[in-house]
Amino acid sequence: LLVEYNDETDAKLWNENRTHSATRNDHENEFYYRYPSFQDVHVMIFVGFGFLMTFLQRYGFSSVGFNFLIAAFSLQWATLMQGFFHGMHHGKIHVGVTSMINADFCTGSVLISFGAVLGKTSPVQLLVMAIFEVTLFAVNEFILLSILGANDAGGSMTIHTFGAYFGLVVTRVLYRPNLDKSKHKNSSVYHSDLFAMIGT
Repeated sequence: LLVEYNDETDAKLWNENRTHSATRNDHENEFYYRYPSFQDVHVMIFVGFGFLMTFLQRYGFSSVGFNFLIAAFSLQWATLMQGFFHGMHHGKIHVGVTSMINADFCTGSVLISFGAVLGKTSPVQLLVMAIFEVTLFAVNEFILLSILGANDAGGSMTIHTFGAYFGLVVTRVLYRPNLDKSKHKNSSVYHSDLFAMIGT
């Protein structure tokens, strides 16, 4: 309804354009050029962040599962939200390899916040956090990059700083007075450190 592939991602459209122009080949397609980057970022989101969150002994297994849940949900929501702000053409959101990489970066910001609330939230709370964070991330990115014209090399402002501060705000909102009694559960052991090392 609202989403369609862009010209270079849609195989049918690309082949039609290629047959009309004899000089175009597959190596000129942005998808072929950017797909290795997409694979790298995608593995970082699902495997890297997943294992990185195993640093707490009590939440090692659940952190990997929650990471998959948040990442799968956030990727889809980020594709829609960022497409609404950046990739809207003729009333449709155009999805391509670049928009999928940008959705991965947005999801990285959500997973940075997840590291701050690990062990303090339920799966439903994590999904609600992801909805709000992805939406605010898309608005923040649009303001910084499109309206203000800021140059954010490496995503230090839009991804890392935003994710860290959003996570801190969520932990402050979810703070409970007797939470310090479970402090002993928020420690690492040798094997949890080893698994977290895989994520780095």
